[in-house]
Amino acid sequence: MNVAVQVVLLVVGILAVLGLIAGVIVLIYRGRYRAAAEQLGTELAVETIVRPLEKGNYRGSTAPGFPTVKNNGRIALTRRRLVFLTLTGTTISIPVDSITGLRLTKVFKGSVAGGWTHLVVRTAAGEIAFYVNDTQAWLHALGEATGHTPDPVA
Repeated sequence: MNVAVQVVLLVVGILAVLGLIAGVIVLIYRGRYRAAAEQLGTELAVETIVRPLEKGNYRGSTAPGFPTVKNNGRIALTRRRLVFLTLTGTTISIPVDSITGLRLTKVFKGSVAGGWTHLVVRTAAGEIAFYVNDTQAWLHALGEATGHTPDPVA
């Protein structure tokens, strides 16, 4: 058999194995996300929703106990809490009572993305940042829910 054919078959075999592994990982995380989304939907059904679930990005935290990995997902605000569900099935919940401040910033933990502004929620333990489509509407809703005036944009 020609060496070129062997190389092509080897590459195709490796790609097939990698595709199967990726498929299994996607199915596992999809199941975790669906289960977490169903659980969150049940919880939100009994809460007063201020901002319904919408797409967002978790950008990290300086507070202990929060995931270190940035992640896409869905974010919502109720009278009781700010909640974010990552696509990997992790639920991040911040009680409204624990929010001590709000701000907008282009840079959070050294991270910048062109055209996006971080929505930063401050607690006694540290800060938690998100990207949302309408930062001003979220800032206003969080301000009303917490009673805090957002910090001026520097």
